[in-house]
Amino acid sequence: MLQSLMEIDSNILLFVQDNLRSEILNYFMVHFTSLGNAGLIWILIVLVYILNRYTRKKGIYCAISLLLCFIVVNIFLKNVVARIRPYDAMEQIRCLVEAQPDYSFPSGHTAIAFAASVPVFILLDRGIGLIMTVFSILMGLSRIYVCVHYPTDVICGAIIGILCGIVTCMVIYPRFSKKTQAKINFIESKKSVDR
Repeated sequence: MLQSLMEIDSNILLFVQDNLRSEILNYFMVHFTSLGNAGLIWILIVLVYILNRYTRKKGIYCAISLLLCFIVVNIFLKNVVARIRPYDAMEQIRCLVEAQPDYSFPSGHTAIAFAASVPVFILLDRGIGLIMTVFSILMGLSRIYVCVHYPTDVICGAIIGILCGIVTCMVIYPRFSKKTQAKINFIESKKSVDR
């Protein structure tokens, strides 16, 4: 089963390389995929939310989602699975970007993109969150297009990023926001008693 999945992965990459590439798409995909290097674009978006005093608290939870995703993907999974990049495993693959310094599985670019998008969608702004989700999907597709990831790397990266966002929004955020609200209520009740 694993062998047949790996064959499907390889065949999809070869199909993309041999049938879908064009000069215009190459230019767009190479530049678009570089926006996700080191998670920079997603970190900048989250920083905008953190720097705005009205969205700061929820922006911090977006940052927690990114951090959680980084730990799961870059520190743990990539090193445990240690999947070789497609351009190193297959002679016929022509990668459009520079060689990547880490392993292939899962796609960190895709995971971080979804880990940023989900909390923005759930906690902050559904419109911007939806736009970010579309860009996250494009980020994943760009990683396949330039041949630095297998399709399963991208699919699993998306799932992990979504799960990190959901855990942050549904588990971490409610727990700490209740504690914060309880502290605020306690302080306000104490002030009213003192008066």
